[in-house]
Amino acid sequence: MQFDNLYKLNKEDVNRGAESIASAFSDYPMFKYILGEKLDSESIKVFLRFIIKYAVLYGEAYAISEKLEGIILFSDFRIYKFSLIRQLRCGVFSLMKYGKEVGDRFTKFDQFTLKMHNEAIKEPHQYIILLGVASERQGQGFGRKLMLPLLNLADQQGQACYLETHGGINVEIYQRYGFEVVSKGVVPGSDIMQYSMLRKEKT
Repeated sequence: MQFDNLYKLNKEDVNRGAESIASAFSDYPMFKYILGEKLDSESIKVFLRFIIKYAVLYGEAYAISEKLEGIILFSDFRIYKFSLIRQLRCGVFSLMKYGKEVGDRFTKFDQFTLKMHNEAIKEPHQYIILLGVASERQGQGFGRKLMLPLLNLADQQGQACYLETHGGINVEIYQRYGFEVVSKGVVPGSDIMQYSMLRKEKT
């Protein structure tokens, strides 16, 4: 199996997973936009707990090891549904404590992201929700170790892989795995460029 050498997260790993990889997102544009002046290490961890729990409950969540030094979250997009009931089960209210403006920006970002996603690909595919490696462990090949099993799974199933990212450096990294920019757009109310990237299915 593709993921035999990785650790599959469960609900008990959510808090520790957020703690482990939060440092990787301290300057990430998406978090800066959504959290605004509420951005700090704790608010990033709250947001990550929400995302990780979603993947544990409704998608797939794997780590390099039980130490959770690096994490990948993904879902077959046919079963991906970011509904209100799912958000509530994953703790969306923990984000609401940061105020209405944070909630509004999160909603706008989610709507914008889903629109770009749906315009980029209609066929069944694997959706990479998040890939993060603890800052002190970056440069050790952990991202590759997390990414390749998913790409192999997609190839076996004849599926494409899709992700969105922000920043030219990230674009270059994903291009090494065969992803191509298929569209881009500025996140509403910001100057952040979001890139839709697609790795086509193998034929």
